[in-house]
Amino acid sequence: MKRFMPRQKYIRIFLALCILFALVSIPFVYLITHQFSAYALKQIDKVNRIEVEHAQENAGFVFKKMIGYGLNMYQDKSIQLWLTDRTETPEHQVDAMTAAANYMTTEPFIENIYLFNMRTEHAINLKYGLSTFSGFSDRAALDIARQPRKSYLNFTTYETNGRQKLALVIPTVPSGQQSFGYLVMVMESKLIQQYLLKENRQSGMSSFILDSDGRVMLGSDAEESWYADLAAKASREAGSFTHRYKGELWSVQYARIAPQGWTLFSTAKVEEIRADFDSFRNNMLLFAVSFAVLMLAILFWNSRRTYKPFSQLADQLETKLGSRLNREPSEGPREEYNVLRSGIEILADQVDKLDMSMREHKSVIKTEYLRQWILQGKLIAPIEQVLREHTALLREGNLHVGVLRINEYSLFEERYNFASRKLIKYAIGNIAEEILGRNWSAEAVDLGGDHLAVLLSGRDIAMEELVEAMEEAGKHISRWTRIGVTIAVSGPNAYTDDLKGIYGHIHELTMLKFISGEDKVYLEQDFEAYMARVQPLPDDHLLDELIRRIRMGKPEEVGESLDRIFGPMQTMRYADSKFQLSLILYTLFKTFNKLPSVESVERIESILERFDTLAGIKGWLEQELLEIMGDLSNKKGSSRRDEIVAEIVEYVGTHLHDPMLTIEEISDHVSLSTRYIRQLFKEVFETTLSDYILEQRIGRVKELLETTDWTVTDIGERSGFQTKSNFFTTFKKATGMTPSQYRDNRPSRPS
Repeated sequence: MKRFMPRQKYIRIFLALCILFALVSIPFVYLITHQFSAYALKQIDKVNRIEVEHAQENAGFVFKKMIGYGLNMYQDKSIQLWLTDRTETPEHQVDAMTAAANYMTTEPFIENIYLFNMRTEHAINLKYGLSTFSGFSDRAALDIARQPRKSYLNFTTYETNGRQKLALVIPTVPSGQQSFGYLVMVMESKLIQQYLLKENRQSGMSSFILDSDGRVMLGSDAEESWYADLAAKASREAGSFTHRYKGELWSVQYARIAPQGWTLFSTAKVEEIRADFDSFRNNMLLFAVSFAVLMLAILFWNSRRTYKPFSQLADQLETKLGSRLNREPSEGPREEYNVLRSGIEILADQVDKLDMSMREHKSVIKTEYLRQWILQGKLIAPIEQVLREHTALLREGNLHVGVLRINEYSLFEERYNFASRKLIKYAIGNIAEEILGRNWSAEAVDLGGDHLAVLLSGRDIAMEELVEAMEEAGKHISRWTRIGVTIAVSGPNAYTDDLKGIYGHIHELTMLKFISGEDKVYLEQDFEAYMARVQPLPDDHLLDELIRRIRMGKPEEVGESLDRIFGPMQTMRYADSKFQLSLILYTLFKTFNKLPSVESVERIESILERFDTLAGIKGWLEQELLEIMGDLSNKKGSSRRDEIVAEIVEYVGTHLHDPMLTIEEISDHVSLSTRYIRQLFKEVFETTLSDYILEQRIGRVKELLETTDWTVTDIGERSGFQTKSNFFTTFKKATGMTPSQYRDNRPSRPS
């Protein structure tokens, strides 16, 4: 036996590894895939059962809704008057058709409405008008109305012009009784079918609705014996079974639809489902074998290598790096491998640090200048020159401004600390740049708060392509960061336009999602459509006062403000009061980045429709505001103190060049009162927030005077001073010199 063993050690190792891989990997993969297939079949059956139950509830709701809708229509005074007329009256005819048309336009599931007056033997077809019974086109519907039904308020099917129709006759009276008039609602079968049923021919899945005799009420046509077999097996209210038909095994889920007495079926071919799982298992086995072969080939190649090149490299690393290497006390090859590993790690770390230092230096300068451009709205020559060197934004085409606003930002703040939020926003910006940078030049800028700005340029950018790219970026951001974003983007702009105004407008656009609930990329025309509907609040200062009292944490005064806001709404029309409430909720959501109950609701209207009275809405809103005040109070705890101050400092640093930066704006950013952040900042830094901002601006001026050749006027503007006179006065008061004198006395810079 020994003579058959290869002499080379690396071959023996290779053969042993082959056997080990074969004994471990292939059975393991087979077992895992088998368990997965069994589990997946159970889950598919469970999901199908849930879908059938959901479709059953939807069907019951739709049919009950249509019955109630038909009864309301039948009881309409105009329709009743025409149905009970003894002679045909044109005025009654017009009123009945108008009333029926109003009902039909508000319900998409209705295809047509017929009205039959049995006394005058006249019929109204809502699509074609008035006719006598003899000239009525849909004879089958007329026959149904003439023949009383045994069941009450049940849908029925009939054929006309080769098409099967689903209809409801009202009133439905017992056999032998007659009514003076009938209303027949013809349903839009295809639309109802699309809403309730699902069909996938490729995967062998289908669903349909049968009556107790196995006739199709809704769904695609098939052989009658197939439907009859299924109807005969469905003996309970709901359940599942397998059924073999023409040599094929089917999985069947069913549920009764009350009160129609119909049954909803969902069928799927078991063989096709199992075929997918078998294919998956075979692919996994093939992958395992391929992976094993690849790994074994690598091990074989590695095992036959000599150690001399490694020893030489290890000696060179040890000579150059010496004691910095993380060496093990053992001797032989293990020590050489350790030397190689430690030496390469040290060299790679040094290269990474050098590369990162160079890239971060350029990136920080570029980001700072982009931030200045956005917040001040215009470019000065020195910044334009730097941006042209480090970014392609200014090299071609028009400029588009986009905003990526983080959804549910209050939850985002609660979930992550300040440092983590910055890292996540950095990742969001990188993803956006990666997606948009495929076709155009793109730069993302974190401006603090709940959003990032994106600057985009290129030649002949089609808005359709830009919207698609923005949507793709949003999907990738959600996929990789688990953070949802709302996106808005501007049309093309020139580089000389007021970028600050454009950015502010686009940021406002992202807030429209709270109004419309649409998950899309918002464009400027969306804001124009919204503004066409906007009407100012009767008294704006009441809402401002409410926001101030929320921040001060005074629940009694908040209740008083709500009473004053809701008072005038008692005399408004419903539509006006509803719109005012939408505007108020929108303003509160934008101010505090949240309304607790609205974060999971797509539209404001969804909240308002839950209440029948203004008092109910007022009570709900008061509870929401109390919860917001509780969150603001929790923010003031000592555990959050340092993080809030760090966020204030970071926000001041990123907006220092904005001449409109105020303490009120900072308090809005951290959702705290101005009084509290003044007090908190004074306790931590032992200086006022206003003095700190001024000190930072003076420091920025000194830095620019020492390190750049910019004009004094440009430096003043880029440091956040509103006017030249204010800049000179403030700087001289702080340093005892004018800016020009300070520059003349600066230390010489190294060449």
